[in-house]
Amino acid sequence: MADEMEVEIMPDGVIKVSTSSISEANHMNADELLAELESAMGGTRVTEQREHEFWKTRSVVRNKAGKVRVKGN
Repeated sequence: MADEMEVEIMPDGVIKVSTSSISEANHMNADELLAELESAMGGTRVTEQREHEFWKTRSVVRNKAGKVRVKGN
């Protein structure tokens, strides 16, 4: 599956970026691109996660030290 990003400028000026499932090899690059876009355009990025089968039976837990752990339910 190819990694794809679709950029759309909404009527209200908001920039919307939709992605396919991004491969592990390109995930960091995609995050850096979105951070650069946020910095260049100003404003705050709002991220909406797509539903994925993997996460239906798992949860993410962050402890006091800031470490993240994924737990199966």
